[in-house]
Amino acid sequence: MGRPKETTKDTHVCGLTCLGPLTFHPGAVGKKITLSHGTCRASRDLETFRDGLVFSSRPVKPREKVQFRVERSLLAWDGGVRIGFTNVRPAAGPLPPMAIPDLTDKLGYGVMQVPQRYCPPGTMITFWMDPTGNLCYKTSTGTFDCNQTDLDLSQPLWAIIDVYGQSTTVLLLGSVRRTSLVIKKSCPIPRSTFKCGYEDNPPELKKRIEVTQKKKKQHQEAQSNNASSLTLGCRQEDLCAVCLDHEACLALRCGHRCLCLPCANRVFAEFGTCPLCRQII
Repeated sequence: MGRPKETTKDTHVCGLTCLGPLTFHPGAVGKKITLSHGTCRASRDLETFRDGLVFSSRPVKPREKVQFRVERSLLAWDGGVRIGFTNVRPAAGPLPPMAIPDLTDKLGYGVMQVPQRYCPPGTMITFWMDPTGNLCYKTSTGTFDCNQTDLDLSQPLWAIIDVYGQSTTVLLLGSVRRTSLVIKKSCPIPRSTFKCGYEDNPPELKKRIEVTQKKKKQHQEAQSNNASSLTLGCRQEDLCAVCLDHEACLALRCGHRCLCLPCANRVFAEFGTCPLCRQII
C-alpha cells in the first residue's frame, strides 16, 4: 500500500488581508518533478540531481516573501536548492534541466543558489525581490544573502524554485507581504505530517556510485604508478647518485651520468664537483 493521503478540511475564507492561494504551477514543471499535497509539494526523482524546476502558480509582488521548507535530501548528490524570479510567464512544455546556468543565461530571469550546508532537511527558506532589484533570501538557521538582478519590477514576477542537488523534496508554505499598515498572507496550505529527513540511495543509483568510485580508485592507482614508473623502470646504477629517486639524466664533463636535473642544480651551486670522482665540474 502507498503512503496515506494527507487531507484536511479547508475552512479558510479569503479576507482583505489575504493574498490568495499560492501553489506550484501545475503545468510548468521539470520532467523529473512530481507535484502533490494540493500542488504545494514538489518531489524530484532520486536517480538524478537535476530536472527539478518549478514555478509559482501566480505572480508575486516585490517585497512579497515566498516561503518553502526543504523536506527531503539525498547525500549522494552535491549542491543546494536554487531560488529566484522571472518576468517570463511560465508555460507547459519542456523545461531546461537546471536554473543555473540554463535560465540565468536568458533575459528576464534572476536566480541564485542556497549552498547545501545551509539547507538541510527541515530548513525553511524565505526569498523575495526588494524594491531596488535585489534577490534576497534568508533561512530559518539565520543565513542571509542578496544578489543584484536585472529584472523589471514593473512587470509581473513569478517565483522559481529549482529542486536541485541534494534537495529532493520541498513544500511551498505560502507568502507574506508587509506594508506600513497591514500584514497580508497567502491562503494557508493543508497541514502536513510529512517527515523531513534524508533519503536512502535507490538501488540503481547505489550501483552507479560504486562503479564510479571503483573507476576513480583505478585512475588514482594508475596515476601513482605512472609517477613512479621512471624510478621503478631504472636499474640502481641509472638513478641519481644524490637522491636515489629520479633517473640520472645529466652527463658531467668527467663522463659520469649520475645526476637528475633538480639535484644537478644543487650540486653545481654547493659543491662544484662530481659526486662520484670529485672532479671539478
